[in-house]
Amino acid sequence: MRTVPAKNGWLWLLKGFALFRKNPAMWLFLVFTFWIASALLGQIRYLGPAASILLLPAFLVSFMVMCAVLDRGGVLQPALLVAGLRQRLATLVALGAAYLVAIVAALAVSSLADSGALVRLMLSGEAPSTEALIDGSIANALLLWTLANAPVLMAFWFAPVLAAWDRMGAAQSLFYSFFSVWRNWRAFLVYGAVLALVIGGFLLLAAIVFLGQLRTLSFITLLFVLFMLPTVFGSCYASYRDIFPDKPGPGEASLPTAGP
Repeated sequence: MRTVPAKNGWLWLLKGFALFRKNPAMWLFLVFTFWIASALLGQIRYLGPAASILLLPAFLVSFMVMCAVLDRGGVLQPALLVAGLRQRLATLVALGAAYLVAIVAALAVSSLADSGALVRLMLSGEAPSTEALIDGSIANALLLWTLANAPVLMAFWFAPVLAAWDRMGAAQSLFYSFFSVWRNWRAFLVYGAVLALVIGGFLLLAAIVFLGQLRTLSFITLLFVLFMLPTVFGSCYASYRDIFPDKPGPGEASLPTAGP
């Protein structure tokens, strides 16, 4: 598959926000529904979180379908939330399984720095010890986890949509995704920096404004995340369209129009 070099990664966020603006109410409804469904599934001990990760690539494809529908002038509908479950589900679940293994491996790497304190925090909510916070082992573990996750994110950035729309196998989609991101690392670096700046700036501003009001701060942060997710999904779609040729693949021709 031919790719083209990307130049302005920060524009992906603007394009993502433009897609969000086309139907913000339905976007928020669909994102909130996905959030609640994931939270309810996560209540099933062990099996719930694992199932959420296995199905995550399929739901990511659903959000890409929503972006494609809006990009073609269509209208969002609630049924689009499960559109990804109807597109090469076995391959997408295989990607989810690979992602689950990658997450476990990254956590295992992080445990080398803090004897598993970060792992226990993420999996069971167990607070790290005071010693782990003071000696910096938690910070070192978080850095290791971030570094270990970087190639994982590169491999999975385009993989679900490549598997669903371009009918690639799981391994092939991971390969193409990784090297597509690698070839455009400058654009992705700018994209990540701008996204981190937006998120960090908001959190800092919210912390200053609502200093000491933890409940209010948590609620405002939740609203911010709900509003940011459609933009992030849209930016992922924009990066796909920017880097890969803008023509329908054999799988994309069957995407629902969801329009009148």
